Amino acid sequence: MKKYFFLFLFFFLNFNFSKAYSQEPLSEYLSKNDLDKIDVQIQMLHRCSAVYAYASFILKDKDLINSKNFIEKSNKILFKANDLSVELRKSKLEDEQKKAEKIRNELLEKYVQSGKENWEKNKSHYKNSYIEIDMGICGKLTQS
Repeated sequence: MKKYFFLFLFFFLNFNFSKAYSQEPLSEYLSKNDLDKIDVQIQMLHRCSAVYAYASFILKDKDLINSKNFIEKSNKILFKANDLSVELRKSKLEDEQKKAEKIRNELLEKYVQSGKENWEKNKSHYKNSYIEIDMGICGKLTQS
């Protein structure tokens, strides 16, 4: 009986750990939500800020110039999210900045974990994953 309990516990913990880091692609999130709503725009900006921070993170040792470019984009996007949050919630900018940093760090953690898992599968941090999809969407956002 103990053997089955530990086996169940092992599978339960592994399943929950891997699910904790998975995110739906940004395209799916946007298709389920109204982009005209400010809170949806804020979430999209948080995701874009985090995915660019992730790109900066994976490039930091190989390509310092592009790494800096990605973190600058990440910060600009986060600043825009903060502006929208202040407008939506009628709150102080400092309060929204703290919340946004926390959110970005949580999302970044998910991207890092997903990138590690993707690397184990195909030796790429983002190709053939939702991270690649998110980068494409965020790339269009920063071009406009």
